[in-house]
Amino acid sequence: MLPNAFTGLTTLSDFDFSSPFLTEDIDNTNSDYWLARRELAAAMRELIEATTVSDLPPDAATALAAEARSLVTRAREHRSLLGVIEYGKAHGSFAMANHEILCVGGASHPMAPGLEHWIDGDTIKGRVSFNWSYEGPPMHAHGGWVAAIFDHFMGMAHMRSGAPGMTASLTVNYLRPTPLNTPLDLQASVSPVDERKTQVSAEMHCQGDAIAKATALFIKPKHTVFSSALGGATEQ
Repeated sequence: MLPNAFTGLTTLSDFDFSSPFLTEDIDNTNSDYWLARRELAAAMRELIEATTVSDLPPDAATALAAEARSLVTRAREHRSLLGVIEYGKAHGSFAMANHEILCVGGASHPMAPGLEHWIDGDTIKGRVSFNWSYEGPPMHAHGGWVAAIFDHFMGMAHMRSGAPGMTASLTVNYLRPTPLNTPLDLQASVSPVDERKTQVSAEMHCQGDAIAKATALFIKPKHTVFSSALGGATEQ
C-alpha cells in the first residue's frame, strides 16, 4: 500500500524541486508553522551543544535525561509526518519541506548546523557555522560534517537546474582544518554535462580564505528513485 504522502504523485515531474528562496534574505517566511519549527530546532541545537560541553555530574545528567524523555512523550502526542514528502503535502510544498526538514541542511531540523543558501546571479551562495557538537579534530569541525554540508549545498545548487538528481560522486579536498564557531561562506557553480548529468563545483571559505573545495557529479535517474513508493512510476 502506498504511503498517504504519495497519493496523486505519479511521475518525477509531480515534485516541485525549485528553491523557495531566491535572495540572501532567506529567513523571511510567511509560515507561522515553519517559523515555530525553526525556533524549536534552534533551541534543540542549543541543548545539544550545552550537554556536549557541560561537565554534568551523574545526578544532573540523570535528571536532564528524565526531562528530555518527558519532552519526547509530549512531542509524540501529535501526529507523525514521515519524511519530506509528507511534510510538503501538509505544510507548503516539497521544496519548502526539503529546505526545512532535511537532516543536514534543514532550517527546522535540530541535527542540522544551520546552513543558509541563496541565489546570487548565476552563483549559489551559502553560510554555515559548526558549534561544539560537530567537533572532530580538537577545536575543529569533523570532516564528515564538512563533506555532508558540501553534499547538501551542492545538491541544492543542482536542484536549481530544474531536474532532480542523485549524488553519483563527491570529492572533497580539505585545504585547512575547519574552525568551530566561525561563519563559513560557501559558493557553488553548476555545469550541465548532458541531459542527465550535472557537474557542480563548490568552495568553503573562512574569512576570505579557501579552506575546502569539492566537486560532485549528479545524475538524473532514468526512473525516479521514488518508484517503489510511487508504485513503479517513471519520469516522462
